[in-house]
Amino acid sequence: MINDTTTAFTAVPRQEETVLACGKINLFLFITGRLPNGYHELKTLFLPLPEPRDVLVFRPADREGGMRVSCATEGIDLERNTLTCAYDLYAQASGFAPAVDVELVKGIPHGAGLGGGSSDGACVLRWLQRHAPRPLPEEELRALAARVGADVPFFLLNHPCLAEGIGERLFPVESGVEGFSCVLLCPPVSVNTAWAYAAWDKERASFSLTEKRKADKNNRSSCQSFYGMNDFEPVVFAAHPSLAALKARLLAEGADIAGMSGSGSTLFGLFRDSRRAAQAAETLRNQRESAEVFGPFLV
Repeated sequence: MINDTTTAFTAVPRQEETVLACGKINLFLFITGRLPNGYHELKTLFLPLPEPRDVLVFRPADREGGMRVSCATEGIDLERNTLTCAYDLYAQASGFAPAVDVELVKGIPHGAGLGGGSSDGACVLRWLQRHAPRPLPEEELRALAARVGADVPFFLLNHPCLAEGIGERLFPVESGVEGFSCVLLCPPVSVNTAWAYAAWDKERASFSLTEKRKADKNNRSSCQSFYGMNDFEPVVFAAHPSLAALKARLLAEGADIAGMSGSGSTLFGLFRDSRRAAQAAETLRNQRESAEVFGPFLV
C-alpha cells in the first residue's frame, strides 16, 4: 500500500448516502493516572447503544474537493469538529479528498457523555475508507482515528470494549449485560470535560482504580462488580446535585445498574426485567422529569 499524499483523488459516489451514528455508555470509568503531557489515563468499559442515533447524509458536491458540514443544532462549530478533523486527517494520509457535503442531524444529545461527536467522526472515516481508491491499512486507520479523538477507535469497532490508556488501547469483550434493557436520562445540563478532569485532579485522593480493585481485562466477572462506578461522579454530582438525584431515581424505579456516562451529563439505568424498564420509562416520562427519556431498548 502506497499513500501518495502528493496526488489527490477526488472521485466521489454520485448518489446520496445516509449513515447512522450510534452512541455509547461507560459501564464503569476509572481515572488511573495523569501523563506528563496533561492527558489522563483511563480504564473503562464501552458499551455501544442502538439508540439514540445521529444521522449523517453524504451528498456529492460540484467543486474540486473538500467537505462541508451543515447542522441545525446550535452549539456545533461547523468549521472545526470531529467530522472535518476526520476528513482532513484521512485526506492527508491517503490523498483521497472527495467533494462532499455532509448534513448532520443530531439525535444524540450534544455534550452528554454519549460520544456522539466521536461516533460521527468514525462514520466519516468509514465512509472515506469505503470509497477511497486506495483504502488505508486497518492499523493505520485505527491510529488515525485516535488522532481524531480518544473514543473514535472504539466507534470504528462498535463492539463492547475494555479501554485503557487514553482510550486508544481496546480489548473487545462480552459486556456482561447482554439482554438487559436500557433507559437513558439526558438532562439539560452541560458538563465541560476539561473542567471535570481538573476537578478530579483536585479531589483525586481516593478515586483512582488502583486504590479500588484492578479489573483484569481478560476476566469479565472481575469487571462486573464495578458496573455503575464512575470516578467523575463525586465531582460532577457535587456541582450538579440534580444529576445525583436522577441516578437515585433510576435505582428507585428498579434499575439493577445505574450510573453516569463519561463526564456526564447522561444517566443510564440497566434493567434485567424488560417490563420493569418499560414501566420506569413510562413513569419518568409521565412525571416530566427534568430530563429527556430514551428507551427502553435492548443492549
